[in-house]
Amino acid sequence: MSRYGRRRGAFTDGRLRSVLFVAVVIGAFFEVGTEPRRFGPLVDAFALAAVGLVGAAAVLGSEYAAAPPRQREYLAPDPRLGTQPDTALPVCRYVTAPAAPQPQPPKPRPFLRERPTDLSVPRFGEGARAQGYRWQLPERTVQNGIAADEATIGAFTLRAASVIGPGHRCAQPAEPRQDSYRIGRSPDSRHAIVAVADGLSSAARSDAGATTASSQAVTLLREQLETVGFDGLDAKELYGRIAQSVAAQANGRGVDPSQLATVLITAVLAEPDANGVARAWIAWLGDSSAWTLDPHVPLWRFAAGEAKDRTSAVVSNEVAGRLPDTPQLARDHYVTLAPGTALALVTDGIGDAWADPDGNVNEYFANAWRAPVPATRFTADVGFDAPQCLDDRTAVVLWNGVGA
Repeated sequence: MSRYGRRRGAFTDGRLRSVLFVAVVIGAFFEVGTEPRRFGPLVDAFALAAVGLVGAAAVLGSEYAAAPPRQREYLAPDPRLGTQPDTALPVCRYVTAPAAPQPQPPKPRPFLRERPTDLSVPRFGEGARAQGYRWQLPERTVQNGIAADEATIGAFTLRAASVIGPGHRCAQPAEPRQDSYRIGRSPDSRHAIVAVADGLSSAARSDAGATTASSQAVTLLREQLETVGFDGLDAKELYGRIAQSVAAQANGRGVDPSQLATVLITAVLAEPDANGVARAWIAWLGDSSAWTLDPHVPLWRFAAGEAKDRTSAVVSNEVAGRLPDTPQLARDHYVTLAPGTALALVTDGIGDAWADPDGNVNEYFANAWRAPVPATRFTADVGFDAPQCLDDRTAVVLWNGVGA
């Protein structure tokens, strides 16, 4: 505030006006009670001064009262300034606007039993409720809940992934992933070797049986290729020796061999001929299956395995053969793969969805896997969400002559 403003504010102060009023009254009594001849000039001067002061105070007080609110801020003293020197006082004071309301911190979200829908995986229909449950861990040390690979073997491009099913991972404690796969090649890379095993849910240690079966299958097939060649591959001998390995694993764990029960499907792909056509030998025991995909037909077609009867009211999941109990029931045959054709070995967690004529899962995967995709995308597809699809799911796909 300016010096002038401070002075005008002083004249309008209530105490000063009271003092002036008292001075005028005293002056009036003094004039009335004193002889005019003796102190006449003095009394007249005192009275005139008092009247002048009162009039000035009245005029300035009226001016201040009539000033608009913003102008009063210039006229009124600022109590925050105290008695600072005039040189420290600004000519005007900036008045800030009211502060904008600050956003309140978000309230903590309540505990949710289900996770939000996983947008990274394909979803069909309403999906499965278990897909949204939190993942739990088994009590014992087991294989990982997710496994994935990609590779190039000669003319073949390979993608593989195995994901624990929603029905196994949400229990407390969770069950282990009971699917297992192994991939390999011959020393000269002229043959690609694949094994996919699916442990039976009714067997307490089926994850160990599936791991043993798939690992031994690749090792023994490599031996057969070196001894009898591609055309001499023998399913009965192969599955018989795998059954012995599974039984030995059970004995080493001190449990009954039936506790490691598993099904198995295997394949060996030979390098394409001069026309780009490749041959594949497929052997299986149980309900895992093999499918082929023509690049010009958007549909996976059943090629080998134990097909389930879907014409009945209830589709049974019971399998006719298993390891290590009935290796003699293994079957095999050869298929041909034209250039660009894909061969897929899958467990029933995928095969059942592909075989369902009322769903569009098969069509989606035929379009999504028409050509090789990155392993991360492939794994997300294997983790798809669909009603009643709760089992573990595993897929190994090889494309003939189609690079990544």
